[in-house]
Amino acid sequence: MTDCLRSMTGFGSGSCEAGNVRVKVELRSVNHRYLKVACHLPDSFSSLQGQIDSYLKEKIERGSLSVSIQLQETDEGADNCGFEQIKRNYDRLCALRDEMAPGQEVKISDAILLQGQNGLGYKVDEESDGLLMNALEDAVAEMRQMQQNEGERLLEEFNRILDCIDKGIGQLEEALPGAMKWLGERFQERIRQWVEPTGVDLVSQDLAREIGILAERSDITEELTRLRGHLIEYRKVILDGGRVGRRLDFLTQEMFREANTMASKLPRHDLAH
Repeated sequence: MTDCLRSMTGFGSGSCEAGNVRVKVELRSVNHRYLKVACHLPDSFSSLQGQIDSYLKEKIERGSLSVSIQLQETDEGADNCGFEQIKRNYDRLCALRDEMAPGQEVKISDAILLQGQNGLGYKVDEESDGLLMNALEDAVAEMRQMQQNEGERLLEEFNRILDCIDKGIGQLEEALPGAMKWLGERFQERIRQWVEPTGVDLVSQDLAREIGILAERSDITEELTRLRGHLIEYRKVILDGGRVGRRLDFLTQEMFREANTMASKLPRHDLAH
């Protein structure tokens, strides 16, 4: 599989036909932690269940897949084929009636019902198996293309958001020296307000030490560095593609943690938001 960012939501269909028979396959995929396949196929194709599952596991890594497989008659020869098959079904039912319940009525509706249960009365062989797998291959290709298209749109949106965050980091870095100076002056004034009523004489050295401690607690340089590192890793992950969900979830949580820490450290509304 080509490594790229893909959505897990997608739809694809494919059909193949030979003679008067058409096999149609539809795939629907939604988000799921693992690969989960629910396959709905005619009884005549039940022997291919394992082959279908193996093919899907080879082509698709994650998602909840719903697989619908239909066996249909084409317009060409459909009427004759269906009519002749119903007649054969009726004859078989009559023979079974004569052997097991002589005198009991056999209805045309019973022959028609048997027709539907037999999957159009079409005998499944290697050719029809090939039709099914070809249709499945087309459906998977169409669904994967849809997922890739959605992934490309997600990539654009991710990059737009990351650019906004990157811009915000730059603005914070630019404003940080002025903010730290403002904090120092604010801390100095607060300390004087606390000390003056007590009559305690605070020398400049002690005052500078206390201001330094308070300013260090409000410094967000380390958080900004880590946040920028998370942005770089985020871009790398979405560019590499593949199975990115858990890694992006972890990075997003870490970015929120750094942002919350910075907001709590900076007592300035304009910078915290």
